[in-house]
Amino acid sequence: MSSATQRVYLHIGLPKTGTTSLQELLWHNQGTLTADGVSFPGHDLGAHHRAVADVHPGRYGSWKEKRTPGSWDWLVEQARAFDGATLISSELLAPASPEEAERVVSSLSFAEVHIVCTVRDLARQIPSVWQENVKTRQSTSYPDLLAALRSAELDHTARLFWDYQDLPRVLRTWGAGIPADRVHVVTVPPRGGRPDVLWERFAGLLGLDPAKYETDIPHYGNFSLGYPETEFLRRINASLPDRFPWLQYARRVKDDFAAHTLSARSGRGSIPLPKQDQDWVHDTAERHIAEVRGAGYDVVGDLEDLRPVAPRGDEPASADELTPTEAEIGEIAMESVTDLLRHPAGSRRMMKRKPPQPAKALRLRQFVMRMSDQYPQVMAARRTYWRVRAKLGR
Repeated sequence: MSSATQRVYLHIGLPKTGTTSLQELLWHNQGTLTADGVSFPGHDLGAHHRAVADVHPGRYGSWKEKRTPGSWDWLVEQARAFDGATLISSELLAPASPEEAERVVSSLSFAEVHIVCTVRDLARQIPSVWQENVKTRQSTSYPDLLAALRSAELDHTARLFWDYQDLPRVLRTWGAGIPADRVHVVTVPPRGGRPDVLWERFAGLLGLDPAKYETDIPHYGNFSLGYPETEFLRRINASLPDRFPWLQYARRVKDDFAAHTLSARSGRGSIPLPKQDQDWVHDTAERHIAEVRGAGYDVVGDLEDLRPVAPRGDEPASADELTPTEAEIGEIAMESVTDLLRHPAGSRRMMKRKPPQPAKALRLRQFVMRMSDQYPQVMAARRTYWRVRAKLGR
């Protein structure tokens, strides 16, 4: 039996729909959230991603941080101990199989489970996902990705993309056995709107006043690259040996070299969707909209946001036209080597990307949460505290 007072909101993605920005905002406002009756558990920003890697080891087996084993069970225990709503957010949940999703939802049977899926129009998703994949060590080229997605047959490249981005499938998987009105589709507004609209929609779903929360915060997980820089990084990925470990890549290549040396280059612009891909992308978007509407899910925002905007007319005919020349690649390589010689590896990551230290009260709360992770007695004490607090009223 689930508790009438306990809810768990599972924010499952999709990737590249503002998930990182939302997670950083939630973490920054963690204390205010708790005071407002919504727990965003974990003692650091990566806690929810580690928990997903723990509950789905077959999918994320390369995530070998020491704190990963057991982290899902402890996240669940923190949700169980909180007499109110709990939010768990990780886009790594999106590609789950029906069996994987059922295991996650079953572990939360003490609460009323809600599924939250942030979504964005496919014309912006495809180039954004390609860039993010390259930033996470993949080496598929943009032309090859688009060719795979256009094809009627699913190869490994297309399957990997649709595992995370096939909106109807993701919603069917996670919504199995859950009433449609508890499956919430939060749309990302079109480019050019107010930057806080997504947060306003997300906060409203949780019953929060969005204006109460600090939104002008530094974002440490997001950075963008131009097409030439992304292609240069893709070639680096292809040349790295398989034995180069993921965590070392994340620190040295993604969070240092790509985030600073490559992203600092001038002339970056959004990566366009070529003309030859616009028709099938538009048709796919229409199918997604129809399936979401037909399923009766709760839509927060507007399904019109999922329709790609009209092309500007200056898009390349194909992705091959975007490929930088060898001279451009050589220029990026020369500038990158010069920059690396001027800045020791890791120095800027430590100086510029270190998150601000939390306030004293938040540091104390994080210490208690760490102790809860290690000692069941501390977790039991926290449960008692929340039960008493709930009876006295907030």
